[in-house]
Amino acid sequence: MFPLIPLPHAVQMTDVRARLAATVSASPFEEAAATLIHYSRRAHGISLTNDPHAAIIFTTDATLPAEGYTVDISATGVTVRAADILGAQNAAVTLVQLMERDGDGLTLPIGTITDAPDCSWRGVMIDLARDFHELHVLYEYVDMCRFYKIKYLHLHFTDDQSYTLPSRAYPKLSTEGRFYTEDELRGLIAYAKSRGVQIIPEMDVPGHATSFAAYPDVFGDDGIICLSDESIAGMKALFTELCELFADSEYIHIGGDEAAISKWTTCEKCLSAFRNRGVNVDMEDKRALSEIMYATFISEMCQAVLACGKTPVVWEGFAAEVNHLIPREAVIMSWENFYQITPSLQAAGFRLVNCSWSPMYVVTPVVYWTPEEVWNWSVYKWHPVHPGSPYLNTGLEIEPTEQVEGGQLLAWGDHIVKQFENIAEGVREEQRLIEERTPALSEGTWHRKKPTDWENFSARMQAVAALYETFRNNK
Repeated sequence: MFPLIPLPHAVQMTDVRARLAATVSASPFEEAAATLIHYSRRAHGISLTNDPHAAIIFTTDATLPAEGYTVDISATGVTVRAADILGAQNAAVTLVQLMERDGDGLTLPIGTITDAPDCSWRGVMIDLARDFHELHVLYEYVDMCRFYKIKYLHLHFTDDQSYTLPSRAYPKLSTEGRFYTEDELRGLIAYAKSRGVQIIPEMDVPGHATSFAAYPDVFGDDGIICLSDESIAGMKALFTELCELFADSEYIHIGGDEAAISKWTTCEKCLSAFRNRGVNVDMEDKRALSEIMYATFISEMCQAVLACGKTPVVWEGFAAEVNHLIPREAVIMSWENFYQITPSLQAAGFRLVNCSWSPMYVVTPVVYWTPEEVWNWSVYKWHPVHPGSPYLNTGLEIEPTEQVEGGQLLAWGDHIVKQFENIAEGVREEQRLIEERTPALSEGTWHRKKPTDWENFSARMQAVAALYETFRNNK
């Protein structure tokens, strides 16, 4: 057994280990070589140096799939082939997990690995708005994601408790003492890019918006974004800012869940704005009206993101009856199967990401599932806990389809402030819980079908987690 997580798709290794010089050639994948150098030092105390005639060389192979790589280890050296930088980054951490220190050099098992992920979406979400996370913690999450080949770090920047983003258009939105500056975020973005991790920023609207009350005349002050013309224009400006700040991010999350949308049907500013859009705001069915207003708002925010060349991401939070109003370019995170069930979203042609509450949510320290339960999950399984879900007791499993692009773990901070006197201790406990479950997420999204049983995975997880602990403790 070779201690690798996720397990590569094809492994042909021997028990014979090659003794090699601690040298690597950076070209043509300098950032992957830098990851290998940095992580080898932290995990093993190996000081790799850059040498054009190195023992470990990277090379381009356009025949390989996106994020794919091959590693050929012989008695005389290592050749890494990849079609793109992400494939090279994936190969780098595979080597880190396999290598051992040998004096001033290193050893690796002789053999070949050929690998590429099944799922394009492999993500971890961290809630920064409820409990502020110091900047160094976000860097640590980037490293964790790279170590386990997690592609996306989804950061929930805004909620009722705070607005942790900077804004030039509306600077008073930033919660005093609880926000990141542009320079801090640009540094984080650059570091994540250098490690092959993409940050997905989330501004959660139109609900969860108490923090927008800093501008009551623009956005309202009732916990939900007012749908006046001025407010909608302001939100578009904010999303444009977000797209510009996170220029390296393919995806921008616009929220779209748990909003008290019935309030709009009694707001004259909101009704006037939608009357001007041609909506019959005098219809008797106020629930249907609120859903139309909701979907129209989501659509306009999606269009603002699309206009910036980005892809919008939205929580499952709108009803099936308004699916026709939501752009099909949007990625939908299906989490509760209450607002709309996954089969309905699937039939409507949406791109989907599995964010099933059970077992993928971590609400420190009161709600979480075991690593084995996360391992038993798949991107095709949902286990809702909402009492209104039709799958509450039965769960849901759909037929395999690439329309489900992957899945993610999600950490929510609702209880940290209630359960911990020291917020930093609560944040560290949350981090520990995520670190324990990320290996199972990695295996479950790298493979659409589990490659081994739990016992095999568990043994590999223990070995790799021990290496990761050494890595994270050595800065």
